[in-house]
Amino acid sequence: MTSDDAARPIPTRLVQWLEMWDYVVAVLTDRTKGLTDEEFLWEPAPTTWSVRPNPAGGRNLVEAEVWAPTGDQAPPRTIAWSMGHLGSGVAARADYLVGSHSVTDESFNWPLTADAGTRFMFDGLSAWRNGLATMTDEDLDTVGRSAYPGGLDPELPLIDIVWWVTKELTWHAADIWYVRDLYAATRRSTGR
Repeated sequence: MTSDDAARPIPTRLVQWLEMWDYVVAVLTDRTKGLTDEEFLWEPAPTTWSVRPNPAGGRNLVEAEVWAPTGDQAPPRTIAWSMGHLGSGVAARADYLVGSHSVTDESFNWPLTADAGTRFMFDGLSAWRNGLATMTDEDLDTVGRSAYPGGLDPELPLIDIVWWVTKELTWHAADIWYVRDLYAATRRSTGR
């Protein structure tokens, strides 16, 4: 961020999105305190989207099908998957918003521990939030301003992408909160 960016006021219509973002991130920060590795990788169902070590070495394996959010049922996700998805997805979009436009899925190795996963997620969330805070009204109206190639970014004005990314944060934060609650409830009911 340059001194010009810091001096420029944030567009009024972006303020509400940044306030919502900051609130969800603050609650998510509180809700992830004390997260254990067991909880991070816990699979709440027999078929679960998760992250696994690669037996051949290299990048960890991310298990998920290509799934359009249509309302059709999808498998539940582990906290590891939700944090990896948020961290990598938002970091990639930040790169296409204010970075080198070079990040790919292969740029990320989704973590297998709670500490690393939490840092990974919050680093991505911060990159997007910091980049977004430098945008102008003109940027918000520019079709393709976020040129991330893995979505509709090249076809929509940035303000529509802001809506989408905020929805992703809210959705997957709720996944993380719910899986933590479910994990705790199953431990209480089994006496573990």
